Amino acid sequence: MTTIHAPLVVVAGSLANLAIAAMFIARVKRPDWARPFGFFGTAMALPLAAAALIAWREGLHPWDIALPSVFVAFAVIEIVVDIVADFDVRASRWLWPYLMSFYAAQWAVIGAAFRASEIGGAIVLVTYFVCLAATSYSYRRVGHGSGRTADREPAPV
Repeated sequence: MTTIHAPLVVVAGSLANLAIAAMFIARVKRPDWARPFGFFGTAMALPLAAAALIAWREGLHPWDIALPSVFVAFAVIEIVVDIVADFDVRASRWLWPYLMSFYAAQWAVIGAAFRASEIGGAIVLVTYFVCLAATSYSYRRVGHGSGRTADREPAPV
């Protein structure tokens, strides 16, 4: 691919992973910075949506449209979880579907980046592993969600 589609996917995918990694690290070191980093990571859905539209307009392979669109769909879920939902989704029975959508979005961006170029895919894959390491670090230090468990205090449906 020689269009703007390829660099858009690689840069947006890398920035999304790094912003999410920064969010997890901030949860431990500077909790007040976590939300802005998370919003920035979610905002990378905008250039990924643009990449999907460019791919569609230029008649690229359907996977070049579908894969970035998975992250866009996750961004909508993220907005619902963080802004619209009136309960802590991460401390409810909806945690696993939420996590599945999160990882599906990350894997889709990795796939889109590899379709764009081998080096681009490798870059996004490395940033994904940075994100995983930051997630593990955060989880071991502060846990996830509000600390409420389904056994102690069930969340509303």
